[in-house]
Amino acid sequence: MTCRRCGFRFTDLSTWKYPYAEKDYYNNATLNPPNLQHAFLHRRVSQITRHCETGRSLDVGCGFGEIPLLLHARGFSAAGLDESLVTIDYLQAHYPQVEWYRGEISALIPKLGQFDVVTLYHVLEHIPNPVDILRVLRSIVRPGGYLVIEVPNAGGLKARINRHHWHYYLEHHVNYFQGKHLRMLAKRIGFTTLEVAGFYDFTYPTGAKWKVAMKSILGSVGFRDVVSIVMQCPA
Repeated sequence: MTCRRCGFRFTDLSTWKYPYAEKDYYNNATLNPPNLQHAFLHRRVSQITRHCETGRSLDVGCGFGEIPLLLHARGFSAAGLDESLVTIDYLQAHYPQVEWYRGEISALIPKLGQFDVVTLYHVLEHIPNPVDILRVLRSIVRPGGYLVIEVPNAGGLKARINRHHWHYYLEHHVNYFQGKHLRMLAKRIGFTTLEVAGFYDFTYPTGAKWKVAMKSILGSVGFRDVVSIVMQCPA
């Protein structure tokens, strides 16, 4: 479905069922030490630290824990939250220097206190009624703190060329954002938009320098497969 006014695309929730309601998203994952060398991870951390150099951080939907681990190495009091028992059990056992929480986002978040920066990487596209969850998150961002969101970019050149064959049209995605929609979300929850940027460098592999450079070039001409926003809570 598409909003006629703003072009926001979304799944008809009356016909949609969350595919991971009865199974763990990472059930078939191979649990190895997280690879912290990927260029896109360091790009994310650099984007955070341009605005917030230290403090208490929470990565919502932390997956294999790369962002909390990298932020901890930069001096943050880092925490990660995920619904996956598989990954959280592994991370708690192997990386106790970070706080790891397992549970449903809207139920658990109000119990965690406040944070200087809260991040969501490729989470919001999975969540019905994204404004509701952002209002919950707003309550745990300290005055003057930051909320950083990254999602697939439905306004990128590749999405427009491939149309319904775009690789981010998936059964477990219900929202399809463009940069302008992230700005609208920031305004809805009363945050100030500081930065909106698109990138092509999310896809694997990212180890070879020439591939990173090529993805940067492709991003500069419109092939921005992902889009991120940094927004700030009023002081």
